[in-house]
Amino acid sequence: MEEEKKQVVEIVKFVEKDFLISDNNSLIPSTDLFSLEEYKKYLTEKLKILLDEKFDTLVNILYRIDISEKKLSRLFSGNNRDSIPASLANMIIDRQLEKLRLRKLYKEGKL
Repeated sequence: MEEEKKQVVEIVKFVEKDFLISDNNSLIPSTDLFSLEEYKKYLTEKLKILLDEKFDTLVNILYRIDISEKKLSRLFSGNNRDSIPASLANMIIDRQLEKLRLRKLYKEGKL
């Protein structure tokens, strides 16, 4: 459980930084959530707003985060538009977890 809290704190920092639009202004500000499930819900709600109001900005940020273009194409070409925010939240969290894992391996000299 403690490891999950640590991961969530790291993911929240990454996401807030990735969604910065100016020095101290993030489209997805930090929040004090300590489980991945809670954070997925929070992120999903924020992504719903961005999809409706700042779609181009969102797509640019997803590219910067390095979300697979194939995955995004499949997601946006699908019929179920209501599931897009939750799917995006999962993709963002998965990508951030992968970055954390790779950084840890690099620090340990295993890469």
